[in-house]
Amino acid sequence: MYRYCFCKTMILIGLLLVATVNTSYAGDNQAETVAAALIMQLVTFEKSLMSSDKDMKIHVVGSTALADALKKSVGWQIAKRKLSQVTVSNALPEERPDILCVTDSKIISEVIEYTRKEKIFSLTTDPKLVKKGISLGVSVDNNGKQKIIVNMTASSKEGLDWNPAILKVAKVVK
Repeated sequence: MYRYCFCKTMILIGLLLVATVNTSYAGDNQAETVAAALIMQLVTFEKSLMSSDKDMKIHVVGSTALADALKKSVGWQIAKRKLSQVTVSNALPEERPDILCVTDSKIISEVIEYTRKEKIFSLTTDPKLVKKGISLGVSVDNNGKQKIIVNMTASSKEGLDWNPAILKVAKVVK
């Protein structure tokens, strides 16, 4: 069992590194596509999210472009789960998602209150929002340089359980 878990972790790290190496093609039009690909790989490192076998739902607040990029993954199998729905709005979702992605800093306090109360995985493509209380940040600049940031305090308050492998490739803040 240990060998299987170790191999799985190493494969995941390898996939993540492949996704993060040399993405200089990610200009203005491709940043959301690269961010969406990273998000889809990074969610596999959160153990409690992956322990369920129910379909997964993602809601994006404030970015139609990111939502559109994530929608390309609808139907994908992620561990035991399948991404079934990606919705977008400028406010909190009407239905409870598994993941809430926020790009709009204007409603950050509402998002944090909601994700902690409902134990929902929060993520963002704006690194500044991680320091304000979002659990995971993924960003891609115009040169293709990527950042992955994990806020351990926020993660704990949302009930997240990270695979330690993610902490080796991400910047960790408390």
